[in-house]
Amino acid sequence: MGEETEVPVNTEVRGETWRVRISTTGGDVLGAGILLAADAVLTCAHVIPADPVDATGSRRPRDLDGRTAPGTEVLVELVGVPGARPVPARVADGCWVPELADSRGDVALLTLAEPQDARHAAPLHRVAPTHGRSVWMCGFPSTRELQDGVWFRATLAGPAGPRGEWVQMFPLTPEETVRPGFSGAAVTDVETHRVLGMVVSRYDDRSSAAPASGRLHLSYMIPIETVVRHLPVIDRYVSGGRGNGLPSVPRGAARDREFARWLARWFAAAEGTRRVEAIVIKKGEAVRAATLSRAVALADRELPADAPLPAPRRAPLPVGIRPPSPAGPAAAPRNGTARRPPSPYEPPGPEEPDDGLLPPVGSVDLALDVSGETVAGVAGRVADRLGLSPDGDDGSAVGLLGGAGAVPLTIVAEGVDYAADPLALVEFTDLLAARGARLLLVFRNPESQSLELALRMADPGRNEIAARLDRVRDRIDHIARRERTAHDRTALIAPVRPVPQRAAALRLDLTALRRHPDPGSARFLADLRAFEGTVESELLRVEEVIGLAETQIARRNELRGRLEAFFALLAARSLEEERAAAPLYRAAHNLLHGAPCELAEAERAVERFAEAVRHHTHRPRGGDAP
Repeated sequence: MGEETEVPVNTEVRGETWRVRISTTGGDVLGAGILLAADAVLTCAHVIPADPVDATGSRRPRDLDGRTAPGTEVLVELVGVPGARPVPARVADGCWVPELADSRGDVALLTLAEPQDARHAAPLHRVAPTHGRSVWMCGFPSTRELQDGVWFRATLAGPAGPRGEWVQMFPLTPEETVRPGFSGAAVTDVETHRVLGMVVSRYDDRSSAAPASGRLHLSYMIPIETVVRHLPVIDRYVSGGRGNGLPSVPRGAARDREFARWLARWFAAAEGTRRVEAIVIKKGEAVRAATLSRAVALADRELPADAPLPAPRRAPLPVGIRPPSPAGPAAAPRNGTARRPPSPYEPPGPEEPDDGLLPPVGSVDLALDVSGETVAGVAGRVADRLGLSPDGDDGSAVGLLGGAGAVPLTIVAEGVDYAADPLALVEFTDLLAARGARLLLVFRNPESQSLELALRMADPGRNEIAARLDRVRDRIDHIARRERTAHDRTALIAPVRPVPQRAAALRLDLTALRRHPDPGSARFLADLRAFEGTVESELLRVEEVIGLAETQIARRNELRGRLEAFFALLAARSLEEERAAAPLYRAAHNLLHGAPCELAEAERAVERFAEAVRHHTHRPRGGDAP
């Protein structure tokens, strides 16, 4: 038991030479960072200490709200590069975005006093932060033994945090929840070794009335695309196509409010919406076309220059960085000393109240104008958003997606009936839908044959109902497996917690639902939705039991390590002293290695042995701290 999860970097070969430790000039660790270029490091704004009171009146760079960016000098060190020494760094002019009133922002770009080898820079990449993607990160906790870095593993969960800017991460084990020293660390995709985001925050519900073992410990990252939105200057360091390929529209353009409200609901996957929708926007329907483009822009994490931020305040635009044009991002001066252009970002005016017209940020993963596009071209864009790339010259994006286990993307394809082969493209989107994609297919000709095929695909008939019932069956099977896991884990710690045993009853309920006399009716669909919710609730309940058990097992393993550490101290003393404390050691050892382990009693036994060791080694009570 007691798998090692905190892995010091000197025992893990990752090759991540862009890993940066940020410290004060006095050597105290502040957090982490990501080397982007020879003289540029990305980190969280809260990592950089505020300036002390400055009586000289010297000016510092300011953000758009007029707040002064810290001029504090920090030290950055490339811990992944052997022999690298700390070099001074400061916040680059106009590249400090502090945490705003609604907690958005919190990013900063540092300029190094001494350039480093640019070959060590991070491979930032735009990838949709899809649920279940495996990632790792390396931070620098304050614990002295771990200040050289420790690896944590996690899987991405979904949008969270302020305005959906963040992505929640599920730690692989409770011990791998991020902690102070991880802010600013690169979040790297296990599959591609590309940097997808940056650690920004964690959550500990200390105010909860639940016992410490049952409280939530959550981790969050900022996706790279969101960082680019706050710091457009880093766009030059980011690979991968933008998620939004539709044309931008002026903020004041007219729009169809009912259509906008429908789009917002569909992007949010609201109840009653379908996984695949086929709609028509005829040539000449400029208002509907503009409404679609604007909705996609608001749902995208990386907004185009003429789209407003969905917030009641201005967001910072780095000094000297012009907004990207439709032809591509404008080149920005490296030193950031050019004159600040007028900000294109404006808060929504009174003509655009938030009354259900704004879709959630991050609710569209890919939006394309597919006019004239081949299936292979569209497949390449989808594969890129998933972080997939063909292997060698013979690799095929279509083949990659065909072999992919899941395509959990929300995709908007405009001009489907004007593609190179519309029927083939619609059939390809059917493959994507079968692998979990949500698709909004937009046609221009209401009489097109490809539209008719898409409408048949989008009809929620018996095949979809059968698929939903099969998915529920699979979830019940998963609950049964997790119940067995819960039984095994809870049996290790006393008092043994009761484990829910609901899988068998859920299987009987599913059988009754399959025998419904009128499948497809409104009553049946309501019952199915309710049953799907019940199944998910039961899964959460058993996962909660497992989580509590894992926390207690982790505490038991910690006590085992503490016991052996004190035993090692005693081993250096005389045989007589060792014999005197041996009964206390055996008592604690037996409690910790028995099943179930009486955790509270074992903790007291370990403390009794520790006290005896302190007595024999003449150490004060606090002497066991490093």
